[in-house]
Amino acid sequence: MDANPPSVDIFGGVASEGLKVAGVVGVVMLAPMLFVMAALGASPGISQSPASAAALAEIPADHLAVMQQVAAATGIPWQVLATIAKVESGFGANMGPSSAGALGYCQFMPATWAHYGVDGDGDAVADPFNYHDCLPAAAQLLLDSGAPGDLRRALYAYNHSWSYVDHVLSIATSYGYLDPAGVPAQAVALARSRLGLPYVWGAAGPESFDCSGLTQWVYAELGISLPRTSQAQFNATMPVALEFLQPGDLLFYENTYPSHERITHVGIYAGNGVVIMATQPGEFVKEVSLDNPYWARHFASAGRPVKGPIA
Repeated sequence: MDANPPSVDIFGGVASEGLKVAGVVGVVMLAPMLFVMAALGASPGISQSPASAAALAEIPADHLAVMQQVAAATGIPWQVLATIAKVESGFGANMGPSSAGALGYCQFMPATWAHYGVDGDGDAVADPFNYHDCLPAAAQLLLDSGAPGDLRRALYAYNHSWSYVDHVLSIATSYGYLDPAGVPAQAVALARSRLGLPYVWGAAGPESFDCSGLTQWVYAELGISLPRTSQAQFNATMPVALEFLQPGDLLFYENTYPSHERITHVGIYAGNGVVIMATQPGEFVKEVSLDNPYWARHFASAGRPVKGPIA
């Protein structure tokens, strides 16, 4: 109930010994994590289900914090990074070397680490046994292999076994991961089905909406619970950099009307530079250009709904 704008393997797993990839192509270092998080806005809050909360308990808290920073910087779900850490080394409990010669937190082959290794914690050492270094390196390898757009292909490049891919995604689901292959298209289709319906302050569907009522209704139809207001939805979604924006992501806007909360409006990204939103009283659910001067001026951040905890 929010916006009222003015009308105007290479990885040789200890737990998994699939065919390992040896080839490495150009490495691009990740941007510093703190800069990325600051650029994305306030730290996210928590949206959790009992099942995912139970699964989350097995992930060391300090490891989880780094996973989430890397996810915010790369667009790769933290749940996938957490699963890789679990499958490959048990979150560092068994770091090898494996029978294939892979070692460390994410089980890199030494030659591959020579290309992908990064100093993630500023200690001037790229250490494959240090999760601060290994997690961003693993994420970069996945990016080079097609993630986040084609995560299955990237995981297959990580370890040439489709059973490994299925295993990783299955565990990631227990952490709250949602397969982006289906959810974004469904979210956009649901939002489009409401085009032309009236904006009503405080309405949450199905025949009238305010901005956060629309986004809440869309994701509730997909079995994903979002809080009621734009600010609360901002707090409960995983930050996403614009370069990794996908259809179905939420776009958040700030200071669109006087409020004690920073985030006052939200819409659903439909792809191709289009946002679907319930705009303001007297108007209706409609498509708006991402470059619309008013909304571009008030844009704050993007976020991706998840089932499990994000912080």
